[in-house]
Amino acid sequence: MQRLKGKVAIVTGASRGIGRSIARAYAKEGANLIVTARTSSDLDILVNETKKDFGVKAIAVAGNVTREEDVRRTVSTALKQFGRIDILVNNAGVAGPVKKLEEISEAEWDEVMEVNVKGYFLFAKEVIPSMLSQRSGNIINISSGAGEKQQRSKPVRSIPYSVSKFAVEGFNHVLATYLVGNGVNVNAIKPGPIKTALHSTTPPEILQEMERRIGFQEAESVNPLAVYLAGLAPGEVTGASIGVTEWNKDHSDLVK
Repeated sequence: MQRLKGKVAIVTGASRGIGRSIARAYAKEGANLIVTARTSSDLDILVNETKKDFGVKAIAVAGNVTREEDVRRTVSTALKQFGRIDILVNNAGVAGPVKKLEEISEAEWDEVMEVNVKGYFLFAKEVIPSMLSQRSGNIINISSGAGEKQQRSKPVRSIPYSVSKFAVEGFNHVLATYLVGNGVNVNAIKPGPIKTALHSTTPPEILQEMERRIGFQEAESVNPLAVYLAGLAPGEVTGASIGVTEWNKDHSDLVK
């Protein structure tokens, strides 16, 4: 049974990694897609694959999540083509510089905050009116364990990245509270270390420490939770921030 049949999903940062994997998982479950990222060639490949493999409708809209005009164009394309938006996955992100705080430039700091935080705000802002009018919708914010307060024996991988994910956690909580009672759920996913291009700039010693402490997973490990959250009924679960590893262990019947 296709759990998302007929639903319409926007997935940002869909050209690779977690976003690409979630988009394919949604298509497999019957959802029609609007996928966006900066690299149009990768998006075109994804669209062609999902159409061929799953028979759903899929549209690529290249753009930058930090530009309001690009975000509006993506959302308006979805509404023009499908008349509704049921799911938003805020996934696009950058890893940030791995440097001492005093060595980080203003431009490097601003890039991380704009992509990882402002981009989430802009997309949520654009899809909410449609979701409110239909009194249903699921907004899913990709967060990180880097946005949790915890005891650390070693420095964080990237200071701006960690700060941005604390901001995502706050945004997730506040937005869920803001929308409570209106049929729109807002939840966050904490994937944990995933084997994606996001870690291409991570120093080997930090990668080894992450592997030792937590272990790396494939991008597909996020899919069962992402599908579950996308299929929630209005008011069923909202304001949660859920770790993938723990959820997969507790819901092994849904993890294939």
